[in-house]
Amino acid sequence: MYYAFIKSMEQERKMENINKVLEQEILVMVEADQKIRKSHGLDSEVDKRNTERIKEIIRQYGWPGRSLVGKEAANGVWLLAQHADHDIEFQKLALELLKEAVAKGEAEKRNEAYLMDRVQINSGHLQIFGTQFYKDKEGKFGPRPIANQEHLEEKRKEFGLEPFSEYEQRMQKINKKFEKKES
Repeated sequence: MYYAFIKSMEQERKMENINKVLEQEILVMVEADQKIRKSHGLDSEVDKRNTERIKEIIRQYGWPGRSLVGKEAANGVWLLAQHADHDIEFQKLALELLKEAVAKGEAEKRNEAYLMDRVQINSGHLQIFGTQFYKDKEGKFGPRPIANQEHLEEKRKEFGLEPFSEYEQRMQKINKKFEKKES
């Protein structure tokens, strides 16, 4: 009981130290990112602008983790790095910084898996966790090629990801909704 009270007090103190201005700025960038994606369009200018600003933030503060910007904005920084496909070198740097943040408890381990797959794909390699989907040349929607599939479930579990079959079903449903809106 006492330990839980002390832990709660520590969390409150951390919340007081959050950079609220930076948190809000990141959340606004995430909102713009998600707005264009939900409209099923892509705006490379939004992605480029967000990437440049995240680079500036990282130069000033290091990786913006939970204790700096709160959990939601920390997840948002990962999302913006995830969508920086136009700048693979930045994504590689972001992945290394994210790994350090995960080790310190400042970021979600599952986010590391998603960004690792994105970097793998953008570097011309097979993905590791099966998080990345696409339409192939025949128009069939499915996962991008996955390395070492016999250990896929173990790796996904280690990083806090749902079983691949559940994830694949969810991705297929999302794709079907997207296709209905397109027609």
